[in-house]
Amino acid sequence: MDGILVIDKPGGWTSHDVVARVRQLTRVKRAGHTGTLDPMATGVLVVCLGQATRVVEYLIGHDKRYRAAIRLGIETDTYDAQGHAVAERPVAVSQAALREALAAFVGEIDQVPPMHSAIKQAGQKLYRLARQGIAVERAPRRVTVYSIDLLDFEPPFVTLDAHCSAGTYIRSLAHDLGKRLGCGAHLAALARTAAGNFTLEQATSLEALAAAVADGSWLALLHPIDAGLAELPALVLDDDEAARARHGRALPARPVEGDLVRVYDSTGRIVGLMRLDAARGELRPEKIFGVR
Repeated sequence: MDGILVIDKPGGWTSHDVVARVRQLTRVKRAGHTGTLDPMATGVLVVCLGQATRVVEYLIGHDKRYRAAIRLGIETDTYDAQGHAVAERPVAVSQAALREALAAFVGEIDQVPPMHSAIKQAGQKLYRLARQGIAVERAPRRVTVYSIDLLDFEPPFVTLDAHCSAGTYIRSLAHDLGKRLGCGAHLAALARTAAGNFTLEQATSLEALAAAVADGSWLALLHPIDAGLAELPALVLDDDEAARARHGRALPARPVEGDLVRVYDSTGRIVGLMRLDAARGELRPEKIFGVR
């Protein structure tokens, strides 16, 4: 029961709610997700079970892809449809002007996170301050938007496909787009279509997971522990080396790209992750997975 589930998160659920439901259904106590989705959002939520929870830290930073619907002309306090309208303006935006505005958000940009977010400032989560009516200055964060494709424009609604780095707020993107166009805007709907190499086509609904648990087939939905680590180089160890690694012992260094590497035994079973210590000429165990 060690592996990764790709869940199609339903709207109205928090990411924590989904993980709790997965625990309840599978009866696997150790479970965690690799990147929060707002309650309003749907789509790819990657949930790690059992020993796979030990690779969560390596999956959190993966790129994301979203399909976003943006409503021009109305600005809200939360930057999305769940907030209260704070300004309303007429929409007189051409498709050419929209494309020009969108182009300004492609590349490395500085983005101010919304007040209604889980980011901590002075030890407090911003959304808790926002609920008290307290607004504070937020430092901009550098994020990367690799591409924005305009899928549809039926004023006042815009539909986009956005590929971006982890930590990018599509709500902030919608808000900033509205400011740039001069009419205001908010995020009307959001679906995450990919997180790293996990896609919506691979995702399972909670209802389908419940049915699979009931008929005993749910383990077939699990992706292996290393499914999200394909960007790391891989080494195959001989039996002696694999045994040494599993006992937490270092191995002589080998030429690898980067300093973190996946290591496998001769049967193709992942042993764990090892990190290059160039000064000592060793590969040292970082995460070793037990054999069940």
